[in-house]
Amino acid sequence: MGSRIAPWVGTLFSFGHGGVVTITAVILGMIMKDFKFPAFIETFATWVSIFSLFLIGTLNIYNLLRTKGNNEQFHLSGIKEKFISKIAKGTTNPFLIILVGALFALAAETISQTAVWSLTAVNSVEYMPLALGFVFMLGMMITDTIDSLIVYRMINQASKLGQSTSRVTGWIIVFLAYGVCFYQVFTFFNPWAELNFEFVGVVFFIFLIIFFILLAIQSRSQTIK
Repeated sequence: MGSRIAPWVGTLFSFGHGGVVTITAVILGMIMKDFKFPAFIETFATWVSIFSLFLIGTLNIYNLLRTKGNNEQFHLSGIKEKFISKIAKGTTNPFLIILVGALFALAAETISQTAVWSLTAVNSVEYMPLALGFVFMLGMMITDTIDSLIVYRMINQASKLGQSTSRVTGWIIVFLAYGVCFYQVFTFFNPWAELNFEFVGVVFFIFLIIFFILLAIQSRSQTIK
């Protein structure tokens, strides 16, 4: 909706995500070395992310099917806009984005990864868990900022190129949301099936870059015409 915060959603998300990782690293590695998070916390956070992604995919597929065959413009839809529009309508609340990043940090095995870092680092340098947390947060913020800027440009270009391109972008959002959602559900009940998520992230990043380049080429060709 033209918010100046829109291009920086990834930065805010990764700040919340990285903040939880840093805090967890400090707790596990420097303050409470024998502390263990209750299993239900990770389970709860995992299902929060699963339901969130499922709702995002469902809302957008509903809009795609609803606008098919008529002249109504398709618009991407999110949870915040649909369920708490009175609070967030017409604006982008950065604290809500940070909160979503923090919730997602509790899922996807982040706590387990941080525990390993902390237990390893505490045997060498006392403040290494804190340093590792900040390095993780910095790396994620850089990566997610790039992702965010690319997606922002993609959505803007798709809108300018017309309804068909905008709908393609919508289906890609649906594919990504449902894909990660169903992957999390399957691996929750079948942990043996977990993939190297870093590799999956690289694949998705390359996919976004390729789609962005294709949109840029299409936009330039239409401008020339």
